[in-house]
Amino acid sequence: MELLNITNLKSLITFTHLAGLAFGLGGAWILDLFIVRYFRSETVSEERYQFLEFVSKLVLAGLVILWVSGLLFVLYYYLYTPEYLYNQKVWAKTFIVTVLSLNGVMIHRKLMPVIKRSIGKNLLVSLSLTEIRSMLTIGTVSVVSWVFPVVLGVAKTLNFSATAIVIAISYLVILAITLMLVHMLFNMINQKPKQLQID
Repeated sequence: MELLNITNLKSLITFTHLAGLAFGLGGAWILDLFIVRYFRSETVSEERYQFLEFVSKLVLAGLVILWVSGLLFVLYYYLYTPEYLYNQKVWAKTFIVTVLSLNGVMIHRKLMPVIKRSIGKNLLVSLSLTEIRSMLTIGTVSVVSWVFPVVLGVAKTLNFSATAIVIAISYLVILAITLMLVHMLFNMINQKPKQLQID
């Protein structure tokens, strides 16, 4: 009976952890899709902003759930399976969630106020180039940092094999490459109308 209770406890923590990932990843994708959809062609309405504000709160809720469930995992491992604390993936995920938390602060302090200020306007017209680049950076960091823990979760071969430093460096390299590609793509799109005007 005790073993069954312990198993149920771990299943409950796992379910909570997955719920946090679902809220965070889903919300991050919605925010990014909004930027792609309305960036050039349509204005930001009050209704759209309110929807995005709700989605940003889902992302925040996902982060809180991840921290709580992650700490419960550490406590569970400490009490019942302490050998799992030596799995470096646990500490690599902690680093990534820390990055996510810092990026979440940027979403609420930088991204949402910029979108709110653009209500009734087109984002591309109302934002400065620096604000656009900041928006692209925050969105890219968000998506990559939410997807990476999911990949780590299914990559069972990394258990007790890769170090936290190697995993963290791999994450940072992938993030840096993705950021570079996103900004290169933006530069290409942003320069195209100018080239057409010259021709």
